[in-house]
Amino acid sequence: MIEHFGINVYSYDLIKGYRADDSYFDFAEAFLNNSITVEQLSRAMQLEKLGEQIVLKSQFAFSKIKYEGFEIAEKELFYVLRKARNDEVNRAYVDIQDEESDGLFIQDILRGGITNDDPRIPRNISK
Repeated sequence: MIEHFGINVYSYDLIKGYRADDSYFDFAEAFLNNSITVEQLSRAMQLEKLGEQIVLKSQFAFSKIKYEGFEIAEKELFYVLRKARNDEVNRAYVDIQDEESDGLFIQDILRGGITNDDPRIPRNISK
């Protein structure tokens, strides 16, 4: 899989991607269990920008950041907002799972013959 679909990230200063949290692990696990297609996985990973994170990978990237202070996120306000967002994402994900799909499953990819340029593989790469 890595040989055919891996991305060389060594020359990047900054990478923006999905946050590693329980929701994303659930989506990936469903894909690896052949429960959802790669297209459904792609859509699930983009639900409500559930959790993007940025990784600074180079000294150059670190040299461009500047501390400007902080604000306290009051749990009484932000926990409610986070829970509402997560509940909405979970409902949307259930809808994605319930869709009929004859798309590309992990089993198809593992059997071979699928290459990185296959048009059925969604591209979520930001510039």
